[in-house]
Amino acid sequence: MSRRTRRSRRRPLLVLVTLVLAAGAFVLWSRSGEPAPASAGTPTPTTSAAAPSAGVPSTEAASDAPAEEDPDTGTEEVADEGPPSRRTATTSAPEPEEEDDGGLAAVAVSLSYTGYDTAAGAVVAGGYADGVVEEDATCTLVLRRGGVELRGESLGTADVTTTDCGEVRVGGDALTSGTWEAVLSYTSDTSVGESSAGEVVVP
Repeated sequence: MSRRTRRSRRRPLLVLVTLVLAAGAFVLWSRSGEPAPASAGTPTPTTSAAAPSAGVPSTEAASDAPAEEDPDTGTEEVADEGPPSRRTATTSAPEPEEEDDGGLAAVAVSLSYTGYDTAAGAVVAGGYADGVVEEDATCTLVLRRGGVELRGESLGTADVTTTDCGEVRVGGDALTSGTWEAVLSYTSDTSVGESSAGEVVVP
């Protein structure tokens, strides 16, 4: 083979090698501007903080609460969480009252009216005992004022459902002008009672 033929075969190979070298140089030049990658052998530190859990408190903590101790008996008492019981008051019907003296039954007495009779110069009053029908009962009008007590009496008469005292009078020189307290009392062999206090004015 002649020398000229060998040279003609080496030219394409040299051109190819030159292009490869030029391409490699360009790649190296373009990579020279990028930062070097981190070494794979260097570990990256990681931190993890476990957030505290806001869970429901366990029943053990509730059961550890100390029980109260009764200072008098020395025993432990557990607080009752139930609703407090409500106390109810009970009343009994009153029993009929009786006088100790002679065991007389108490009766209700009403003072119907009071007034001053100028012509007679006396205080007049009327009333009755309710719930009893009796004969020969005594009705007494009692007047009180300034420590002075005056009395007048009448006989009770039986009515349909009551004993009527009729009209009772109290007079005399001791009946002075002013306001007097008046009470009508009732007495029989089986019953006794008196009215509420009223007032009568003597001119």
